[in-house]
Amino acid sequence: MKRYRSFSRKKKKNSPRGILLGIGLVFILASLVLGIKAWADFRAIPERVPNYTTLNGMPLGGLSPKEAAKRIAEAYALPVELRYNQARMQFSPVELGFAIDVEATLAQLEGSQQSRGFWDSFWGKPLPEIARALEPVYRLDENQLANFLDQVFSLRYDQPPTVATPILYSTNFTPGKPGYQLASLTQTIEQVERALLSPTERVVELSINQQAALPLNWRNLEIMLRQIFLLDRFDGLAEVYLQDLRSGELMHFAILDHQDVPVDVAYSAASTIKIPIMVSTMRRLSEPLPNQAVNWMSQMIAESLNPPADGLMKAYMDNNRGPLMVTEDLRELGYENTFMAGYFEPGSPLLESISTPANSRTDINLDPDLYNQTVPSEAGDLLARIYHCSTGEQALFGGQVTANECALMIEYLKGNKILALLEAGLPPEATIGHKHGWTVDLDGLIHTMSDSALVFTPGGDYVLVVFAYTPEQFLYDVANPLFARLSQSIYNAYNPDNQAVWYEN
Repeated sequence: MKRYRSFSRKKKKNSPRGILLGIGLVFILASLVLGIKAWADFRAIPERVPNYTTLNGMPLGGLSPKEAAKRIAEAYALPVELRYNQARMQFSPVELGFAIDVEATLAQLEGSQQSRGFWDSFWGKPLPEIARALEPVYRLDENQLANFLDQVFSLRYDQPPTVATPILYSTNFTPGKPGYQLASLTQTIEQVERALLSPTERVVELSINQQAALPLNWRNLEIMLRQIFLLDRFDGLAEVYLQDLRSGELMHFAILDHQDVPVDVAYSAASTIKIPIMVSTMRRLSEPLPNQAVNWMSQMIAESLNPPADGLMKAYMDNNRGPLMVTEDLRELGYENTFMAGYFEPGSPLLESISTPANSRTDINLDPDLYNQTVPSEAGDLLARIYHCSTGEQALFGGQVTANECALMIEYLKGNKILALLEAGLPPEATIGHKHGWTVDLDGLIHTMSDSALVFTPGGDYVLVVFAYTPEQFLYDVANPLFARLSQSIYNAYNPDNQAVWYEN
């Protein structure tokens, strides 16, 4: 019988297969631990606003939602500064009807955090950096804003322009002030809304319409001129004619003992009639002017000499009818009340007895000179025609008197320097071209004084004619300050920002 050897199946210690299995189990366990930790770490990463995220230029990237919400709330709670004509005012957004919805604004970021998966985070794969601009979600009550702006600016800060007003007992004016007004309420609302939506640019320079100070109120000026007669206690007859050479606006009034009387009283023209003589002479001359005529006109106007006036009429008009030819020229220009009826030379015959509407009045008769008479409106209108002729705006005698000749006549008038009457009230900034006049009547007294002027000032040019009469002797010391104050008041009305002051010696 065979005997078989039996073998036992005992496991060998430190088998290579067992070692490998153990190592594998360890790695699996370690991987599981690392994976769980990585997942836990991934889940523990705090939520952040993606980089390069902005809200109207304000950076939010990298902030937590809570931090971003705080930044947005703080930025949009800052006051808005409104600047109006150098005034600076700050208002809260709530006052302006504005409120930012922070939660709705940040809600635009929903889903941004989940775009980065676990395995991207595990393997350290960076997210692509994508710039994102959020739009603010807000509420703006435009009715509240419009009402607020209307209350603050239209009622409190808008200023209407004002006019210069006379200062009592002086020749001066309180200057008018320019006005300011919001250019447009609709435009202002748009400007404010843009500032409310900007986290950084929260200053608004409001658009403003500026209106210049109101033009001269001639009614106020006339009241001031009338008060000068009262303050100077002048109770005679006075007549003032003022014409604006830009607009043509007129002021013309006459008072007797401070009561209104009809204008255009007939006055002795005296030397003011030399202006029509000069015009008539120019009509009959051609350029270049004869030296004799130039010299005589200069002496007639600047030195107020009578012989040159007679010489001009005799030499360039008619030896006998010269004065009447001046009158005919005046009639051609439409003047009914201004005339010459004889030469200046004592003993000269009265060439014609001339009746006019002015000297035919029965309410006031000053017994004017039969040889020459005028009224303020015609004396003033002739000066205005010379002025407009010199600028080429208006022809004189159909162009027979040229613009150059009219400009030369004005230069002759400017050469009349007496430092008295209307001239005395003007500062160096003004230029006056004028002809004054007075005569000694048969009683040996001066009763009438007059001055007819073109006045050139920075604030505008004008014609000013003043005639004044008193039945007593019209003393120079009374007439000069009266005329000067009238003249200076008008100058100051035209130039309220550069006024002159009258100092009486």
